[in-house]
Amino acid sequence: MNTIYLKSEHEGPSEAVKAAAAEGAVTIVEQPDLTAEMLLAHKGLITGNQLDQNAMLLMRGALAAFLDVGGRWFFNGHMVRPLADGMSQYRPIEAPKRADFDLSSVNPHPLFSGIDLLMLETNKGVAGFYGRGCNPLPEGAVAVNGLGAAQVPVDWVWARPRGGRIFSHAGNDLGSMGLEWNLSGELTRRIIDWTRGGACFDPWPSAPASPAADLPLAASETYGGMRMSSRTGRRIVAPSSGTYYNIRSLEGPRYTEIFDIICAPEQLGDILRPGDILWVPCRTPAQRMIAQKDLVARHLAGGGTVVALGESRSDLWLPKVDFSGTPTNWWWWLDPAADLGVRVTEAAASYPLMAGIGRRQATWHLHGWFVPPDGATVLVRDGEGRAILYEDKVSTKGTMILSSLDPMFHHGSHFMPATTLFLDHFVPNVKAFANV
Repeated sequence: MNTIYLKSEHEGPSEAVKAAAAEGAVTIVEQPDLTAEMLLAHKGLITGNQLDQNAMLLMRGALAAFLDVGGRWFFNGHMVRPLADGMSQYRPIEAPKRADFDLSSVNPHPLFSGIDLLMLETNKGVAGFYGRGCNPLPEGAVAVNGLGAAQVPVDWVWARPRGGRIFSHAGNDLGSMGLEWNLSGELTRRIIDWTRGGACFDPWPSAPASPAADLPLAASETYGGMRMSSRTGRRIVAPSSGTYYNIRSLEGPRYTEIFDIICAPEQLGDILRPGDILWVPCRTPAQRMIAQKDLVARHLAGGGTVVALGESRSDLWLPKVDFSGTPTNWWWWLDPAADLGVRVTEAAASYPLMAGIGRRQATWHLHGWFVPPDGATVLVRDGEGRAILYEDKVSTKGTMILSSLDPMFHHGSHFMPATTLFLDHFVPNVKAFANV
């Protein structure tokens, strides 16, 4: 029996996953196509950071049945919905410093055999990609790797009392780690092997980890779920793809009151009104909005507004968007004298949406740039003078506010404080814009 690689992202899976699929070890399944019967017909399951946890919550019973008969689930990311009995909501390290991201082994696991954890601890010298907290250990689970002096269990394995095993990695997808050392393919192959019944702890360790109450973790947040609104005026409508970072950014206490409606992209046809502001969060898997392309076009043709932030491939589902991606340099700031070159334009100084946003709030790293149409208002440029945030009122009868910046992903991931500084101004500015 092989393993399901559950594809929630728009991009194709890695070459290592494709190779395993070609060999018959992996079945690549688009998340909307997953069924209970499909799960029970496979030995393993791999889910990634872009897992739609709202949709997966509807399959909670099927997931439990899969595990009960001995299935193995490799979970990447932050658990923010109760997908399995015994698992708790992700908690980040409280006010972390660099040393809190030091990675060390707690109980050596075969998946990491022969791999120097220092090769996974940083990415181009930047720590935090591997993990910034943990999905707290269920009773009986055993920590594999820990962060900082407290060894916060970023990785753990749980042999469920009712059967099956869960391997939790509470960071960016483990199969994307170690790129500098060409380790990502090997890690992916080992993950696949583990889900198919490969080596695990033997014997089972007797020292699990410190309980969450004894670890330097921030308190859990409350996420209120999807919601509708009876408001009669202009509304801010946010389609959530159920990723952990969408859930925290849209439902977390810091910004949730700004959003009138939080729904799935597939619900927009029954919800969106001409006067609404459609706010598509960062790193929304593009296929979710491509399916709504005609609806969005009609919304703009009727004078509506769309806010589309970075890494959601707005060029694939919005009209007349000319976008070019760029390799991301996230390590530039390691040089104290470095300047990424991001600048807020003169036009932005008098622009209500940019109130309180300067170079500091708009600078973390870059994913690409736009060539706006003549007549558009550029609000932020990169070091080459190219647009990375602009307003377009000329391409359609509506308004498009487009950016390649991805603040909601990073805020939702508890990673890169500058992104929260940006949102602290941009989110209420959009709300004020809605109330004009």
